[in-house]
Amino acid sequence: MKRIATWGTVVLLSLALAGTAGAGSPGDSGFLSLRLPVGTRATAMGGAGVGAATGPAAVFWNPARLALAPAGTGLLLQHQRLWGFFDQETALLSHATGGQAVGFLFSGLYADEMNRYDEEGVGIPLGTFRPYQVAFGMSYARRVGERFAVGGTVKVLHEQIDVYGDTGVAFDLAVSHRALVEGLWLGASVTNFGPDMTLDSVPYQLPVALRVGFGYDPVQSFFAGRVTLAGDVIFPNDGNNKAHVGAEYRLSSALALRLGYRINYESLGLTAGCGFRRGRLAVGYAYEDASNDLDPSHRVDLQIAFGEP
Repeated sequence: MKRIATWGTVVLLSLALAGTAGAGSPGDSGFLSLRLPVGTRATAMGGAGVGAATGPAAVFWNPARLALAPAGTGLLLQHQRLWGFFDQETALLSHATGGQAVGFLFSGLYADEMNRYDEEGVGIPLGTFRPYQVAFGMSYARRVGERFAVGGTVKVLHEQIDVYGDTGVAFDLAVSHRALVEGLWLGASVTNFGPDMTLDSVPYQLPVALRVGFGYDPVQSFFAGRVTLAGDVIFPNDGNNKAHVGAEYRLSSALALRLGYRINYESLGLTAGCGFRRGRLAVGYAYEDASNDLDPSHRVDLQIAFGEP
């Protein structure tokens, strides 16, 4: 009965969240920095993280996963140069107690300096400005039984483009399930739902998305402790459904190689990266290919585990 209740909760929550993420047209949503992946591991694995993310990166992907993790505290700091024009800085902090967890998030997206022109557009700049978007969030997760957990995040948002700006709020809900199949994790989330924001008296909706996915660590002797497979399917409120797939291969306890692909995107595809770990410290790199004349994006992160390495 407990298994039936667990699976029933997952299915009902997923169906309820699916109604929130009905597809619209590209360009309907704003504040798109909320969708930029966090953590070089999941990013390099094709952006598949709702079932596979661990440590502080789970604050972004699926905070419920933290409630099923061993007790510990972790910090993730990330820098990304995006398309040769934007910089994103992110910090995630997680604290798990082996049944409950809390997390904190900061993310800021900053554009390079831009010239300001008047409405006549005569070509003479009237100064400069730097658009930006920032988000502050707090997460809480709790285990329900031995294999199931729920979590959520509340985020305060602010966007500024020259003299126009607005502040809003967004919410995430997530579930995580450690399956009976050994090594298999299932996850689902609905992210960034909340009231519309406004710029220059024009309202826009937030980039809501339903995401379901898995993470799998094979237990067969050849793969055990070396391989992780991951896959997510995404249902956004402003475009076609998409899929993310990826894998990680750990050559040793200190070095991991990662590869992934994003499906049904017009300008995004291959991802790749690597990670280095020594004791409590881990450094990662992720590369994201782009097309349509966009520059590839690069990101690096530093993770610190407090407690036993």
